[in-house]
Amino acid sequence: MAIVASDPADAIPAGRERDIAFADALDEGARVLMRLSARLRALHVADDAPSSGATPAAPAAAELPRARALGQRQLAVLGLGGLGDPVGLSASEVATALGYSPANATNLLKRLEELKHLVRVPNERPARWRRPSPADV
Repeated sequence: MAIVASDPADAIPAGRERDIAFADALDEGARVLMRLSARLRALHVADDAPSSGATPAAPAAAELPRARALGQRQLAVLGLGGLGDPVGLSASEVATALGYSPANATNLLKRLEELKHLVRVPNERPARWRRPSPADV
């Protein structure tokens, strides 16, 4: 559908509105894709987790089974790709990617830190979390 303006000055705002609407649609699509990718990763994290009956011959420190099973939201957070980066992710980035409130994302990240699944990136404000490296263990 084309917008026809009688005055060339009207064409600029119409084009701008169209571009803004298109950008908003792309932003929403990106959020949906991020949530989907996190959920897909979470499914595989859950599949890769050692069962309580299986005992590997010589597990590394990062592979030791945890005392409690992780919830779906915790697994979704752990499935985010940015947590593997040295700068990690902030609570607002996690909230945006998964569609959670920032407060819930902060609580999830703090809990995952307590469970030793994540570590805080030092000297970062706002706080950022990442997966532990061998130097952190």
